[in-house]
Amino acid sequence: MLIIRKPQISLNFPRAMAALFLWLAMLSLMAIALFGCGDEPDTSAPQRQIIERTAGWEGALLYISDQNGPNPALGSVRIYDNISGFVEKTVDQTVAGAPADMFVTPDGGTMYVAGSDNGRVDKFRWDGNNWIRGGVTIDTPARSITAMAPAPDGSLYITANNGDSAGAIYRLNTDIDLVDDQQLTVSQIAELQGIAWSPDGKTVYMSGIGQDRLPRLFAASWPSLEITGSTDLTGASRISQSVVSMDGSLIYVMAEGHIYIVNPAASMVTGMLTPAEDLRTGYSDGALSADGGYLFATGNLAGEQASLYILDLRLNSLVKSVGHVADKARGVQRAE
Repeated sequence: MLIIRKPQISLNFPRAMAALFLWLAMLSLMAIALFGCGDEPDTSAPQRQIIERTAGWEGALLYISDQNGPNPALGSVRIYDNISGFVEKTVDQTVAGAPADMFVTPDGGTMYVAGSDNGRVDKFRWDGNNWIRGGVTIDTPARSITAMAPAPDGSLYITANNGDSAGAIYRLNTDIDLVDDQQLTVSQIAELQGIAWSPDGKTVYMSGIGQDRLPRLFAASWPSLEITGSTDLTGASRISQSVVSMDGSLIYVMAEGHIYIVNPAASMVTGMLTPAEDLRTGYSDGALSADGGYLFATGNLAGEQASLYILDLRLNSLVKSVGHVADKARGVQRAE
């Protein structure tokens, strides 16, 4: 318990003034300790707002990459908040052309945006109120980036198609903001669209088009990239990114018209999710809720603004659809 005693009254004016100044200094130090220095900038991330966020879909803060954005020649990132039900912020960017995906670091302080048109990565920092371009442009060997995802060990990878009939994977070293010189090539894949890892990090799943020109989900040991199996997705078109369930037992593959549910242990499709009535809707990416019970998927239909679909994976049913979340949505990431 802090006991504050009144200073003794003294007829010695200099000593009394000195005691008074000491007393005020002590009060100032106590205020700084209790409330912090008001001159220091607020560096908290946007997801640290004083809002109760739950494991369900109601508490999600979602980052959605928009290939078109407010300026049709550029892209942007939209930040949608399920609490308010609105896109709360729009982050315009000018370096990563037609963003295919983005990644927000776990501390909420840095965001990387990957361009599908020019293979460049733009870096942003959170200043407490907005995302600010950090002045860092990362040139990659990729001609067209298709996805950006963290491996379980925390390393950040991008997938790309370079026009050489083989899917490519690059590691982005976020410590120095450079792409490693060594390129990982998957010769069995002609067009690599998505990448995701099993929870234990030992298996990597890659969605795209095989050399036989059939849509497939490939499984490979990591990091050797030795193919251990593949699932035929015959009938699927416009294959995009994939999402692994929390326990690793199911893979959700985004495509046109449907989201395919794959059992990787059996290498077979066990079902499909069809959030939109119009089967021309193309699903680009998905993200899980904190408890893994809900899937947030971005969908695009020609001539209309993109929608966000919230699906209950326990019932494999649509909970809610949200329109106008972007002009042409691609990647989506949930942040806490």
